[in-house]
Amino acid sequence: MPSDYKKIEVSLIATVFNEADSILDFLESYKAQEILAQELIIVDAFSSDQTYELIKKFSAQNQNLNIKLFRKVSNRSQARNFAATKASASYLAFTDAGCLLDRFWLAKLVQEQIKTKKRVVGGHFRGLAKSRLQEAIVPYFLQLNKKVNEQNFVPTTRSLLIEKKLWLELGGLNESLVLSEDYELMLRIKKQKIAWAFANQAIVYWLPPANFLAFLKKIANFASSDIEAGIIRPKVILIFLRYLFFLFLILSLKSIFFLVFFIFYLLWSIYKNQHNAPKAWFYLPLLQVSSDLMIMGASLWAGSKFKSRAF
Repeated sequence: MPSDYKKIEVSLIATVFNEADSILDFLESYKAQEILAQELIIVDAFSSDQTYELIKKFSAQNQNLNIKLFRKVSNRSQARNFAATKASASYLAFTDAGCLLDRFWLAKLVQEQIKTKKRVVGGHFRGLAKSRLQEAIVPYFLQLNKKVNEQNFVPTTRSLLIEKKLWLELGGLNESLVLSEDYELMLRIKKQKIAWAFANQAIVYWLPPANFLAFLKKIANFASSDIEAGIIRPKVILIFLRYLFFLFLILSLKSIFFLVFFIFYLLWSIYKNQHNAPKAWFYLPLLQVSSDLMIMGASLWAGSKFKSRAF
């Protein structure tokens, strides 16, 4: 192990709930890391399957990994904040248990922190698609653009290294949020003008939704959680503007123009993501339109619910 890696200590944090089908693969991917964290802290939200038992058995068989397992009734934000209070290292690494870690994931995060001295380092991610539909779904959730860089990349807790002192100063994650909690945290970090580094070779492999209905449900959950967190993403505004324009063309009895622009829109949906889904490009127009409609519907629904609570 390079001596530089010893300059900082890391506690790796993961939260789990009903991950029996994938938890052992996740743990094996951690076990195979080029460097290990000082401890792996896992918080289980009282899974109803065998997740807790599987982790406990794996921990007993791999005591060198220093796995610290807790059970706590909590959402993901609460569990991660709880785990941070139990961490002994000066840096916290975060990932999702439903993912797989590239062998060099943690090493690349640490290497980037040592090189840049940044208090926040975001790693990258890739989809682990097992079908063509999943291949097409991946770019709708991950930042895969060829031009992604340190300036336009926003880290997530799927692949993150952050100074524990900074985490505590920020108050950790907003515990009222179930989703979009890491994006809201990054907005607070950005507001305080704290720059982050981008470790594009620190890869976490993400398992996408297995079917179309699961895709729509996840899209709706993220859209509604953004509104509940007070987050309005520029791309969501653009979606509303596009469809208002389409509606204007229809109401103006200019259906031929609507048809032309809509066909162009469908072709654009293929063009922008074809390089990410070369074998599944024919799914992209369907995913584009359905996700647009789901985002608008979920955003309006969450907005009305939030407004009714305010009164």
